Amino acid sequence: MTRTTILLDHDLLVEVKQLARASGTTVTNVIREALKSYLEKNRPSRKLSFAGVGKSGRRSVARDAEKVLRRKASRREGW
Repeated sequence: MTRTTILLDHDLLVEVKQLARASGTTVTNVIREALKSYLEKNRPSRKLSFAGVGKSGRRSVARDAEKVLRRKASRREGW
């Protein structure tokens, strides 16, 4: 992991510390999990354009290609 510095309003830092204490975890972990959650919600969806290559014999794959690929692909590890 890489160390970084962030600036927080005093009230926000107090809330983070209270949450960490109540959850039995560290301030670092609370901030890390909050950033992960934020990024997952705000990351633009990827278009996986290679879905039409080949034939599966099922029409639903062509119709639902993006949904199928999103479900099967891991954002961090790929296939």
